[in-house]
Amino acid sequence: MNISDIPHDMTFKFGPNLREVPLNKMDMLHGMMYLQKQLDDETLKEAEKGKLHGLLGYFLRVIGELNESKKHLNQAITIFRELNRKQSVFVNRLRLANTYQWHNDFDTSNKMFDELLKTAENDPDYAEYRDFVYQHQGKNLFDQEKYREALDYFHKALELRTGNRNSELIKSTETAIETCEKKINN
Repeated sequence: MNISDIPHDMTFKFGPNLREVPLNKMDMLHGMMYLQKQLDDETLKEAEKGKLHGLLGYFLRVIGELNESKKHLNQAITIFRELNRKQSVFVNRLRLANTYQWHNDFDTSNKMFDELLKTAENDPDYAEYRDFVYQHQGKNLFDQEKYREALDYFHKALELRTGNRNSELIKSTETAIETCEKKINN
């Protein structure tokens, strides 16, 4: 299942603190109930369960249910490890690092982002995720008020994203850079 398969509005915008804010929180909640109902299907294959847990963990973070987010993301990671789906483990570890960041557990988020960065920078199998890791490490540092360091990571993300021409991702990074520069200049 992909986000586009969910029959509810799961869209969001980025608020002034660079965090996702649902455009329609009630609809997002209904979408999460829909995902949970899908998980109750006993005929579901493990890979699909992992994907559903990952999506639920992601959206639970967006609405601020951080403990539940951790639970679902850890379940997704466990499933994908058992299936030897290393990239899916990586994606859900990135999501989990964001949840720890939102929980202000920076010891854990910093450690996780360091590991994710090393993997993305040194293993060609994960190179396609570098821009995401840079962007999210930037947000992690932003939340710690380390604005200059955050800005460096946002610029690294923008450099990679400019090459792939995804306008939505480019705009997100440009917004992060503007927000960070305002913090530095004030």
